Amino acid sequence: MKRIVLFLFLASFFIVNAQKLHLDSALKAYYIKKYQFHDQLICIPFYCDPFKAKLYSKKDTTGLCGKFVFVDTGFNLKIKPIFEIPCSFEPRFSEGLCAVSIKNQIVFIDTSGKIKINTGLPACSQHKHRVLGFKNGKAKVYKGSNTIKKYHTTYYIDKNGYKVKEYFAINVKIKPPVSIASIEKPNTVVSNKNDTSYAIVNEFLNNRNLKQNFYPIEIFKSKMIKQKYPGSNLFLIQYECGTFQLENMAEQDSIYCGKYLFVDSFFNVKISRGFDIPCSFEPEFSEGLCAVALDSQIVYIDTLGRVVIKTGLLACSPENNKVSTFKNGIATLFKGDKNNKGFYQTIAINSNGERVKLLEFDDLELAIKKYEMFSNLSIEECNNCFVGRGKTNGIWFLIEKTGKVKKKLELKQ
Repeated sequence: MKRIVLFLFLASFFIVNAQKLHLDSALKAYYIKKYQFHDQLICIPFYCDPFKAKLYSKKDTTGLCGKFVFVDTGFNLKIKPIFEIPCSFEPRFSEGLCAVSIKNQIVFIDTSGKIKINTGLPACSQHKHRVLGFKNGKAKVYKGSNTIKKYHTTYYIDKNGYKVKEYFAINVKIKPPVSIASIEKPNTVVSNKNDTSYAIVNEFLNNRNLKQNFYPIEIFKSKMIKQKYPGSNLFLIQYECGTFQLENMAEQDSIYCGKYLFVDSFFNVKISRGFDIPCSFEPEFSEGLCAVALDSQIVYIDTLGRVVIKTGLLACSPENNKVSTFKNGIATLFKGDKNNKGFYQTIAINSNGERVKLLEFDDLELAIKKYEMFSNLSIEECNNCFVGRGKTNGIWFLIEKTGKVKKKLELKQ
């Protein structure tokens, strides 16, 4: 008896007629709160009550029951279940387009359900690809990696599905602290005077005026960037020059229009474009160095924009080369395999670009942070050294930053 009463109660919530969902006001409010309308459309499950079959028209419910559909604000059916729900995000319309899964491909459909863009990315896979909705004619795509957990290559596409450039902010971790706001003119004595990157940066720094070299950005955007990256003091943006920018910047600053450059937290220009964005990762400063693309090569620049390290890796190629940020003075280069996609040769380098052998050890950490673990290690010995365990024998060692083993360590009892 209780089961019959329950079904009768549910029946009062769901009655389908002429491809329209007639829902109780409370259930409507729940759906709207959970899924939300976007472009006056909402994606919800189409429920058919088996105890109200006489009220249904077969042609109105065939293939709909239990499937996700799009309905308008009157809960009239607008897009039938020609799609599936992607694994990494919920379908939401924006600017007339919505990303869904069709035959396990992430595609954008219009409000009639017609496919407009095929991203070429699997909708459900271990890569966990996802996309954001369109805004100002651009959508952000997160292309997952099978080799590095939670790693995504990000880029933007237009409504034709073509890649386009867009500015973005990056997190900055500089050790020791560097005052970006008081950058001085770089030393004119450099290791390679023929390197064009030095000429570009030096020319910019010699001619700049900090009061004029200012990137005028909308207040809400600046707040959003600072809230998203608290504590950061250097951001990479594309110097877009719309009407607002042109009206608020010095005429000579327009030479940066359409280019990538670094700005400080007040959006003063600090490093002008002498570089490009690599294809496989977003540049991020750490310990005063950042990997960017220059002349199609991955290089590390310092906070003045000077090239400090040349990795010799192509920035954009089928091998999909990558590099890490610096941590404790060490970075890792991921050199792609031409014949085996997704396979990499790993190389560790120090802040001078010299190859080190630290990758031969596990649980690598600065010695000063773990010296209390060992009975035969003093604070004085920890200077510029690491501790780590051998990959094959599990024995702890004291290791110089070059990778040279200084001595075997003994754990305290």
